[in-house]
Amino acid sequence: MKPGDRVIKNPATWEPSEFDSWGDGEGVGVGVVVEPPFAVDDLGMVDVRWPGGRCFVKVKCLLLCEEKP
Repeated sequence: MKPGDRVIKNPATWEPSEFDSWGDGEGVGVGVVVEPPFAVDDLGMVDVRWPGGRCFVKVKCLLLCEEKP
């Protein structure tokens, strides 16, 4: 995944976190992968801006969104 990709949570692999309370990946919208403030490639994560905020998410927990904006 790269900056600009639109993503949704993968219900089969989603790992709950403290950020879920503000909409992170809960199906309240589509997130957009953004440029992280530091390298995260070696962590297997991407920086995602959700409608309710922004956080790092494991790539395995996401699916590319096929919907057009």
